[in-house]
Amino acid sequence: MQASAKERMVVRRLDFAFTPDMELVFVKNDPEMSFTFLGAWIMLPYLEPYLIRTMRDALPEIRDLQLKEELKRFCAQEGEHFKQHAKANDLIRALHPDYEALRPLEAELDAELKEFTRSKPLAFNLAYAEGFESMTSAMARAQLEVGLYDRTDSPLADLAKWHVMEELEHRCVAFDVYDHVAGNWFYRVRKSLWAQGHYMGWVNRFKAVLKAPQTELFARYDTPELAAERKAFNRRYLSLGLPRVLNTYMPWYNPAKVGLPEEFEQARGHYSHVAAALA
Repeated sequence: MQASAKERMVVRRLDFAFTPDMELVFVKNDPEMSFTFLGAWIMLPYLEPYLIRTMRDALPEIRDLQLKEELKRFCAQEGEHFKQHAKANDLIRALHPDYEALRPLEAELDAELKEFTRSKPLAFNLAYAEGFESMTSAMARAQLEVGLYDRTDSPLADLAKWHVMEELEHRCVAFDVYDHVAGNWFYRVRKSLWAQGHYMGWVNRFKAVLKAPQTELFARYDTPELAAERKAFNRRYLSLGLPRVLNTYMPWYNPAKVGLPEEFEQARGHYSHVAAALA
């Protein structure tokens, strides 16, 4: 585990090889976890614009010039994230007629998040953003350490690894902006917990639609041997990730102080090289 420091954020524009026949079970032998992530990704073309709006609404309140620059880079990275996920989502949505049921749910989520922007106080929206970012960056550290996305060739695994690497790269921004503008620890934790529950509720709604027509796919992985493999792997993954999520609720938590695994720097270097080659 390397000592932590704030990394300079880079806006990487990538091109993933998404195809209609790409492997949806991109977490090896684990359709349940794969479809949990797919459910989360259906949200991102609506959630990440909400995070961007929230950060931009906070911009006039920021007095620190470096933090202003970091905020702008955060928004640029998140903009690239949701564009890439939207491309993947379009292909996934076209795989089965039942997936048309995603569209009214997506419209409902979009309207709800836009209403948060319109009617909720800035402190609430910043706490939501920080709650989402702290949770995802805590789990991203564990995902990179256990090689969650290194065990299949699906372009969805490549997408996920790039995304979580950049979640770690910009992990300080939402925290620092909330601290700069609002700064109330108790309110942050209370609203972060609410935001994480809200997020997971939507993940499960989208996941249910995605899973419903995939009984045959799930059945292929329903063997005692694969179940034992999943259990052992997930025990290691969650034993690393969940304590780190709990740490984000502590009064002393500061994402700039958390250690980052070597796998973060390796992924960072790889995707920076790929982006430079495409530029």
